[in-house]
Amino acid sequence: MTIAFRTADNLAAHAVCAAAGLRDSLRAAQFYVRDLAHADGQTAGQQTSATFLSRSVAGLARLADRFMTWGANTSIRLILPSWRKLPSPFTPGLMDEVSSAVRENSLLHNPLFNSYFFRAAIHIVEHYSKPPYLVLEHRVDAARRQLAQDAQPKQSETEFLARVLLALSEAHLIAKTGPSRLGRRLFETVDPNVAVPAIACVSLLFAGEGQPIEQLDDDQFFAIVGALILPRLETLAALIDTRDTQAIAQELAAIKAIY
Repeated sequence: MTIAFRTADNLAAHAVCAAAGLRDSLRAAQFYVRDLAHADGQTAGQQTSATFLSRSVAGLARLADRFMTWGANTSIRLILPSWRKLPSPFTPGLMDEVSSAVRENSLLHNPLFNSYFFRAAIHIVEHYSKPPYLVLEHRVDAARRQLAQDAQPKQSETEFLARVLLALSEAHLIAKTGPSRLGRRLFETVDPNVAVPAIACVSLLFAGEGQPIEQLDDDQFFAIVGALILPRLETLAALIDTRDTQAIAQELAAIKAIY
């Protein structure tokens, strides 16, 4: 029974990874289509005299982008309308559920670990970066599987999030970012593969204390957390380079204590 259970669990883990990889292939294709849509300079707001070929490529790319977007939106509405919903960090007990989901492999639904950190990464990148950008779900799943292999029996919230932050940063889930939004140049000074997982992890840590303002939504909360931890991101990046999870956990605890 043990061998059969492990085999089934391994098959489920591979299925989760393969499904995430397939979805990432479609995301990557649309990313490059959106990049080609800038070929004539119009979508970038540039005043250029584009060639006929550039205008043709850009026009076809914008048409393909609209079709791919329509196809994705229609499929989600018909199959799983809640697919794009971000698991709110303010959900009671979310930290424990995310921690438990590290070892969760299901053929029926996406692990909560993947759902939270992948969706949070998209929301955070979108706040600081204009499209097109590319966040890879299978790299979040790779981080989850790595954490499952190195599971610790007893650990505090900051110790767990330190391991998550290290795993996500090393997985490089942010493949590409677009141009910085006006007044939001975080990714020009800090590696997005450090900044984005750090904001997602610290948001989960802070949200355990409860929602500070009733009208505060998740996107606003991520933006506030990003501004609060900005002075500490270089320190976190240096600690990630050393792969010292205890030091990262201590830094996260210090951040929580200060704010």
